[in-house]
Amino acid sequence: MTKIPLMTFDKLFDLIEDNRFDNTDKKIAEKIFEAERDWKMTSQEPLNDFMTVLEKETGEIVTKTSLKKLLKKYNQNLSKYAWEAEGICSLLEIFELTEESELRNIFSNIAKKNKTD
Repeated sequence: MTKIPLMTFDKLFDLIEDNRFDNTDKKIAEKIFEAERDWKMTSQEPLNDFMTVLEKETGEIVTKTSLKKLLKKYNQNLSKYAWEAEGICSLLEIFELTEESELRNIFSNIAKKNKTD
């Protein structure tokens, strides 16, 4: 399993605002940030915590296929999962921007490219 370098959503937001990403990575980072807002994660939480929540929800490695299954489940009860479903849609859009098949690797790549201590 790929370890995601420590990066909080606050830090991700700062990097987006500071234009620290190339075009594709910026779009990916923005989609991650959109999903975080929909899932109501706190800004101090690391990306890794969000990934752990997604892995628990899907019950497997988070891929385009597993997210589509989760979206289908959420769509059956939109009154309860409307925000989460919207967040899943944002995450699914990421797969259109990269050849990577696992969301954990995408998160890790974003964090590694912009690691600042």
